[in-house]
Amino acid sequence: MLAAFAVLSLIPIANWIPDELAAPWFASAVSGWVSGTAIAVGIGIVVALLARRVPGLWRSGAGRDAFAAIDPGLTPALLFVVVAAFLVYLGVARWVFDAKPLHIDEMVQMIQARMYAAGRVWLPTDPDPTFRSILHQVDYHGRTFEHFPPGGPLLLALGELVGAAWVMVPLTGAIAVLAWGLVLRRVEGSPSVRGAALVLFAAAPFTAFLAGSHMNHTPTLMWLLLALAAALHLDPARLRPGLAFGAGLALGMAAATRPPDALAAALPLALWAAIRFRRAPGFSVALAAAVVGVAIPVAGVLFVNQATTGAPFRFAYEFLWGKNVGLGFHPAPWGPPHTPTRGLELINLYLLRLEAYLFETPFPALVPALAALALSRRLGSPDRLLLASAVTLLGLYFAYWHDGFYLGPRFAYGLIPVAVLWSARLPGLVRERFGEGIA
Repeated sequence: MLAAFAVLSLIPIANWIPDELAAPWFASAVSGWVSGTAIAVGIGIVVALLARRVPGLWRSGAGRDAFAAIDPGLTPALLFVVVAAFLVYLGVARWVFDAKPLHIDEMVQMIQARMYAAGRVWLPTDPDPTFRSILHQVDYHGRTFEHFPPGGPLLLALGELVGAAWVMVPLTGAIAVLAWGLVLRRVEGSPSVRGAALVLFAAAPFTAFLAGSHMNHTPTLMWLLLALAAALHLDPARLRPGLAFGAGLALGMAAATRPPDALAAALPLALWAAIRFRRAPGFSVALAAAVVGVAIPVAGVLFVNQATTGAPFRFAYEFLWGKNVGLGFHPAPWGPPHTPTRGLELINLYLLRLEAYLFETPFPALVPALAALALSRRLGSPDRLLLASAVTLLGLYFAYWHDGFYLGPRFAYGLIPVAVLWSARLPGLVRERFGEGIA
């Protein structure tokens, strides 16, 4: 599995298959990685040589101490990073994107949000739609509505009520950082690794740019990390129904925002919870609470579907584009048919782009995580859960026909937590395997 990830993230297979999917930029990226890595290594060697000659220039363990100081296990440190991340995401939203939706998906979700803020899930169709019609909008039997699931637009609508819809996604980005810090308390024992993983997640350019947009990927990741944090904090000795309800509610909200991403997290999480808690006292009560939590947002989605498309299980995007808009290998709503070969190309492109867009480093961004996984001798239960979610996410998008690219490989946004955690673990694993003088 690790070898497959390495191949798909470092070799441009899509360039060797004759169709329109390709990474023509890859050769230029490799050239930049080679020269950038050479410069970074050269600077590192110079600093290391100087540190031996100039006492006090660098203290052994300084990096570990610095990251340990922002360990998310320390509540003040976690809140400091959360607030700093929120300010950065607000700055991106305001000064990079001018606090406006720019992508067609953002625009349509903003229209949907304004509809929700006015207390409507559809509007009467304008008799002269010249200035109202837009891609992703449905006009049917006198009703006009948008095709996105309601979860993302609903969050924007809350901001629209106070005239600040552009603040909502940065806010969800900051809450995602908070949730990730709570997850790290359960999945990682080293304070310095926890601190590094928190900072890498919060400060990654890919995280920040999507967190400054109006897209629904950041809210989805927020809900999924909140669900994971709640599940990981459940104690088999005393299952708390409130935490189980919270995990279910967060999963339901993710499903109401981006159903494939929610499914990719829910399947491994449900299996993990069943194995871990099935014999715990109160399991049935906790399970019922989680199911109720999931059901509340899902019921809202079904209500919106009934009010717009006329059937609770008929989503607006399927209503607009047809049944082939969903997962599977079949003719696509537009463009060539989706085949397993095309799915492989898309996964290859997502991982190649993630190498470039995740950290925007002078080397491929996933290499540290891949190296850490290769050096790791064993995986804990939470690690297996995170990796299973990542693999499931890629598996689902392998079966999805559309090439999701905006500000980076947006369909791979859910891979960021796994990538930053294993990247943060690399120095410690190198020291463990080769000795203190290596890293």
